[in-house]
Amino acid sequence: MYNVIQLFVKFGAHILFVLLEIFCFYFIINYNKTQKEIYLNSSNVFAAKIAAQKAKIANFANLRKENDSLMHENATLIENLILREYSGDNIPDNDSIYSQYNLIPTTICNSTVNLRNNHLTLCKGNREGIRSGMGVIASSKGIIGIVNNTSANYAQVMTLLNSQTRISCAIKNRKGHGSLVWRDIDPLRMSMESVPKHEKILVGDTVITSGYSTMFPRGILVGRIEKLKTIPGSNNYDITIRLFNDLTNVKYAYVIQNRFGEEQLKLEREGNSE
Repeated sequence: MYNVIQLFVKFGAHILFVLLEIFCFYFIINYNKTQKEIYLNSSNVFAAKIAAQKAKIANFANLRKENDSLMHENATLIENLILREYSGDNIPDNDSIYSQYNLIPTTICNSTVNLRNNHLTLCKGNREGIRSGMGVIASSKGIIGIVNNTSANYAQVMTLLNSQTRISCAIKNRKGHGSLVWRDIDPLRMSMESVPKHEKILVGDTVITSGYSTMFPRGILVGRIEKLKTIPGSNNYDITIRLFNDLTNVKYAYVIQNRFGEEQLKLEREGNSE
């Protein structure tokens, strides 16, 4: 109580001045129409600015949640594109065999692009269902690579920009198919091997995944034929592919989960052992 009295003794004049000012403003605003309108207009402008700043802070705080939501929506759209590639005009029910592919959205933690054998790290691992041997894409228009190692929270991917990568691909709307390999230092161009010269293909044709493996379904876009040569003494074309996807700028990825992949691999291993 003594401290309160001392406070009023020391700052009483200032406190009284502030109280009188408040009363003055109250009477001026409430008993003068012009001043009241000015006050209401100014207060509305100030309140709107405060609300706008609050909304910006809230939106920034929710960016991560919104980004995750968009990635899941993207994954669903890509799954539907895969369904269309397999089913044609008639989209089957979700419990049919055509819905064997699920996509796991994730972000990329780290990557290399300037080495002979490049890898990247995903920010999700086997706790999220990611396993070695799964295919990884950036979107419906770009392959990233194949998962070759996982931990609880991370996964390592052998990207297309790796001398050991071999992806089975096909020429869209044509019969030719072969293996996609990286033989150069250009991160936007790859080669397609083992395409016979008797196949009718042209510069500008689109290259897609063939679906001949458990890693990638058929129809994921890969790139476009940029150069096409016939090599004397060889039965195959020398083909240069320009990738649709630029692996130097990839930030997000989708891991392809094949529900029947293990079953197919097990059957093939048993057949090879006989």
